Amino acid sequence: MKRLSWFFSCKRRVGGVRGYSASKKELKIDGIKHTIAIASGKGGVGKSTTAVNLAVALANKCRLNVGLLDADVYGPNVPIMMKIHQKPELNEDRKMVPIESYGVKCMSMGLLVENNAALVWRGPMVSSALEKMTRGVAWGDLDILVVDMPPGTGDVQITMSQRLLLSGALIVSTPQDVALMDARRGIKMFSNVHVPILGIVENMSYFTCPHCDERSYIFGRGGSRKAADEMGIPFVGEVPLEEKNRKGCDEGVPIVMSEPNSLVSTKYVEIAEKVMERIEEERQKLLYPKIQL
Repeated sequence: MKRLSWFFSCKRRVGGVRGYSASKKELKIDGIKHTIAIASGKGGVGKSTTAVNLAVALANKCRLNVGLLDADVYGPNVPIMMKIHQKPELNEDRKMVPIESYGVKCMSMGLLVENNAALVWRGPMVSSALEKMTRGVAWGDLDILVVDMPPGTGDVQITMSQRLLLSGALIVSTPQDVALMDARRGIKMFSNVHVPILGIVENMSYFTCPHCDERSYIFGRGGSRKAADEMGIPFVGEVPLEEKNRKGCDEGVPIVMSEPNSLVSTKYVEIAEKVMERIEEERQKLLYPKIQL
């Protein structure tokens, strides 16, 4: 814990859920054009896998300057998925220098603590850590910062929504009813804190048999698209269940890099392009709001 003593030396108190307000200028991080949250109502739906491959696709296919922040403090997976082993260093301004992997600048609590360490922290400590991992990092000039949020709708999600000028949130779900029910809660939470919903991504949509090419809809069929239609938000894509995707995450080589011509990689690139389109649409709404007659 002594190694992290400097990490929590920020004198400014982190705002809580209630009574916090700040201007857009105060919320914006210097040098970062857009910040998006990759979120899910529950764990185990492939949120981190989506965040990692989306960030890599944005950097290598869309040719953007991209950062990836692992905000899942209790279960940081980005270091494994991006094959990062070294600790970040401090620059002359006492800011952490993000570790670059596959063209993406990465920061994660998993880079700051010992491997397999269990963080037993209450909300204020987590909020302080996230404050340092956003404004205490030398991100440089980024077109987009992808934030891998923890699952659920708790303190971390609300704090990040209040402390960052989010361009939008992308919700990840599987087609099954239980996951969609939790995804709806996440959508309502972001709506309540006035964060635009960029859309829903359906992960593990189906499995294609490698022998007969027949599709099996293991978790149900079309649930996320139906939920998106019912809630009036965009459905931005579906990603099939594929062993190479899982294997790539375990080995630290995102499938967008290891199998760039695969169906799954194509889906991630399409989602990345749609996300940028949705960000521009939301930006235009702010610039040219509809006039009520």
